[in-house]
Formats: sequence, C-alpha cells, structure tokens
Amino acid sequence: MSAIKYLSVLALPALLFGCSSGSHVVTGQQLPEIEVEEVTVFEEAPAFDYTVIGTVKASSDSGFTEDSRKAKATEELKEQAAKIGANGVILDEVTQLSFRRLGTGIGLSGSSNGGIGTSIGSSFSFPTTEAKGTAISYDVLMTE
Repeated sequence: MSAIKYLSVLALPALLFGCSSGSHVVTGQQLPEIEVEEVTVFEEAPAFDYTVIGTVKASSDSGFTEDSRKAKATEELKEQAAKIGANGVILDEVTQLSFRRLGTGIGLSGSSNGGIGTSIGSSFSFPTTEAKGTAISYDVLMTE
C-alpha cells in the first residue's frame, strides 16, 4: 500500500467528523426563514423588548483552539435560529467538553502456509464545544 493510501486512511476520520451540527426547538411562533447574516448573537439578554421563538443547540469539534470551536458552534447557532426566523440568539451556555475518541484500523492476513500479515491503526481525539441559546425575534429599528 502506498504512503498516500496510508495517509488517506489516517486522515479520513478527521475529515468525516471535524464538523459542526445543531438543532432547534420552536417554543413560540415560528417565523419565515431568514438569512444567517441577519442573526445577531447576544452574550446576555438585551434590555429591549423581544419575543422568544425557541431554543437552539450546536456543537463543533472542528478547530484547533477553544475559540475557533466556539466560533463555529456559535455560527451553527445562528444558522439554526435563521431556520426558525429568529433574528437574535441569546447565548445561554457554552461548554468545552472532554475529548471524543475515534479509532480506525486495517488488517490483512494470509494463509497458514507462510502468508503475509499487515496492519495499520490510528486513533484521533476531538475536543468538542457545545453551545445553547434562546432564539429571539426583535424589532431592529427599536435597537438603533
């Protein structure tokens, strides 16, 4: 097996699992979907009036630093909020989780008459960031 094949087997889990994912639950009245760029993230509840649309969750194991994973999880929160028409997300909780592990291996064996055996193994660890938020709708003109 060539070196490229070995490297592709080792890199495959990182490509498959280095991503963000998210979900949403509508608890209020869902609005028409909007563009992600229209969603604002608030570190704490804003002082102006708003309506709660639902809750959003996201996780990311993509990125080498806590900040990059948090940024990717926050971006996924915005995407989930946009799907339910919320133009704001109040960040409720951001958690850095311990490592999630993934292993892979390949083996080859031969016959008992002097066969050839070969193997390759790999293990990857992914720290993960989880974020939870409240999806809200507010009048943009009232905040300016």
